[in-house]
Amino acid sequence: MPYINIKIGTTLSEQQKCELFHQTTDAMNTIMGKRREVTVVQIEESAPYFWSVNGEPLHEKAPIAAYMDVKITQGTNSDEEKAQLINTLMQMLKSVGSTQQACYVVIHELAAASWGYDGKTQAGRSII
Repeated sequence: MPYINIKIGTTLSEQQKCELFHQTTDAMNTIMGKRREVTVVQIEESAPYFWSVNGEPLHEKAPIAAYMDVKITQGTNSDEEKAQLINTLMQMLKSVGSTQQACYVVIHELAAASWGYDGKTQAGRSII
């Protein structure tokens, strides 16, 4: 049951958003083995001037700044799968437009007892 938050320093078209939604969900399913029906992707857009790299605010013509925060249950994926996901998601971001080198994909592994959905923790689901 992954949750992915994509923060991006530009305004995307509806088509670009849909592509990011689909591609992110596909990557979580095919690389990480996560169920599509409980994969949630959120996109947060902001103007480039809300971002800085090397202490310098970005401008409209600067390469895009982005940050992806991926939350998964601890111990459910290998280091190789996580590395492949990071690479795939970065390539996906680059497909939107020229990106800053300092764009990050961060995978947070949360203890199964520390999160869940539909009123049950992941640990509680594994007992059933």
